[in-house]
Amino acid sequence: MQLITINIWGGKIHDPLFSFINKHKTNIDIFFFQEIFRSDRDIITHGSHSNIFEEMSKHLSDFNGYFSPTAEGHDTRGKVDFPLEFGQMTFVKKNLKVTRQGEVFVHKKFNEVGDYYPDGRVNFPRNFIYTEIENAGKKFLALNIHGFWEPEPKHDTPERKIQSQKIIDFISDNKLPAIVGGDFNLRIETNAVKMLEDSGLRNLVRESKATTTRSRFYEAKWRKTDKFADYIFVSKGIYVTDFKVMKDAISDHLPLFLKFEV
Repeated sequence: MQLITINIWGGKIHDPLFSFINKHKTNIDIFFFQEIFRSDRDIITHGSHSNIFEEMSKHLSDFNGYFSPTAEGHDTRGKVDFPLEFGQMTFVKKNLKVTRQGEVFVHKKFNEVGDYYPDGRVNFPRNFIYTEIENAGKKFLALNIHGFWEPEPKHDTPERKIQSQKIIDFISDNKLPAIVGGDFNLRIETNAVKMLEDSGLRNLVRESKATTTRSRFYEAKWRKTDKFADYIFVSKGIYVTDFKVMKDAISDHLPLFLKFEV
């Protein structure tokens, strides 16, 4: 099976993003997308496409889509005056059986948006979507996360350590092989990353010796220090046959590719 994860940046690099998706959708079994917007309006808000959810669903008609909003009424810059949901989405090819799916909040609760950073940006609640997938009689978990963010370097914070612990606890409680991927908003040298590794999860970005998971579109002032935000971790029972950080500049993040067996 094959998986790609990418924070799509609200679809700001719109046409190249969909060219990438259409190029890979035949061979990919699971897509993890972060920073998805859903609305009954089709507009651009601070560069993001308000109903990228609908576009994704049309392009990926051979997949079942699972959308998990964390808040509504806000884009990444603040409040908006039209219906708008923000979250992430997992697409699973229809030939795979999804036996269970849901969400776990790792920071705040749904729509708990009461505080803003000094620059006006939103302290969004954060969660991961989980899908329990069965293929050839074997089950595994696929966790799609968009982690805690603040307008500072992606260093250790109490919120990020809680986030890691909630991921660890969920995998431990469910006792199935697991893949955890997405935008963790974490530097690779943080204790929050080390917690995940020490729990027995393989950090495929570290193993690959990749130099960055950020594209040329990433904010210049952070590009030299915050080289990593995106990861794929796998537990025992997930057998990796290929992994790479892809070079396609379709967002301020780079896509990650995984080929695996269970």
